[in-house]
Amino acid sequence: MNTMSAVHRILDANINRAAEGMRVLEDISRFKLNNQELSTKIKSCRHALRSVKTSTEFRDVANDVGTTISTPQEGCRNSMHDIATAAGNRCAEALRVIEEFLKLSDNQSEIEQIRYEMYDHCAKILHLLGASIKKQWNVCFVMTVDDCLLAWQDTLIQSLVAGCDCVQVREKYMSTAQLITHVRKVKEIADTHGVQVIVNDRVDVYLATKVAGVHLGENDMSLPDARKLCGTECIIGATAHTTSMSKELIAQGADYIGVGAMFNSPTKPDVKVASLSLLKNVLAYNHLAIGGITPKNVHELYNEGCKGVAISSAIANSPTPEKVVAKILQPEHQSV
Repeated sequence: MNTMSAVHRILDANINRAAEGMRVLEDISRFKLNNQELSTKIKSCRHALRSVKTSTEFRDVANDVGTTISTPQEGCRNSMHDIATAAGNRCAEALRVIEEFLKLSDNQSEIEQIRYEMYDHCAKILHLLGASIKKQWNVCFVMTVDDCLLAWQDTLIQSLVAGCDCVQVREKYMSTAQLITHVRKVKEIADTHGVQVIVNDRVDVYLATKVAGVHLGENDMSLPDARKLCGTECIIGATAHTTSMSKELIAQGADYIGVGAMFNSPTKPDVKVASLSLLKNVLAYNHLAIGGITPKNVHELYNEGCKGVAISSAIANSPTPEKVVAKILQPEHQSV
């Protein structure tokens, strides 16, 4: 086979390969992220790629020695992140091949620009997908040492034994060094129960302790900036007090949304009680209802379809936190 015939086969194969990768990323943007802008940009790149002229005359799938070559990694996809990463790599590699072989014909194409644009689009998708490993928690204990009636270690252990599957460390007045030491102690206890730890507000403390994630408030670092610093291993949650805020946070790639206050909260008495519509708008996503929740009123949230609650005072102020958590988790309270 002469050189130009081989070049046409290489270009044909790699244009198809790159377009396939783009289509996967486009569909993730469209159907998973509901991101019209990003989906449109990837579609434009795909159409621009298809404008590259090459001949299919020499296409010979039956005798292509590469069709039977595969690796174990090609059949392994454990998450949407894996699919997006594989599609992005496939696209980037194919575009580089196209760019190199077009140089033989002095064809001045837009491939280099398309390649750089797709680098950015793929990175944006991975950021918006959020953490690669995340879950819907049932009960998150938002723990502040000074609020605990018992020794904080006893309150924490009782809560974990009873079924809390997340702990958020909220300490507004510890120094950075004290907070890092404290979070590491909490993590050590939580790890023995297989429970994830989230640190409130402090991205720097997350980076120092490598707990499961960080929860951002309204006046904290922006979610996109936190994602850039923390990467896709970090679970990043954020608080929403309005429906518009929750939609914005979801669009930015929040791994879960904290909504509230659902009831009058002794922890934050100045926060306005939210309507149940705020909760209903996030039920399709990982969420935690928060604010004034107790065993006596939690059923009101479960009746609306709530899957997870974050609780502070009701657990911390109790002499028997284990019983409080058990009542919160009673089957008759759970949403079907």
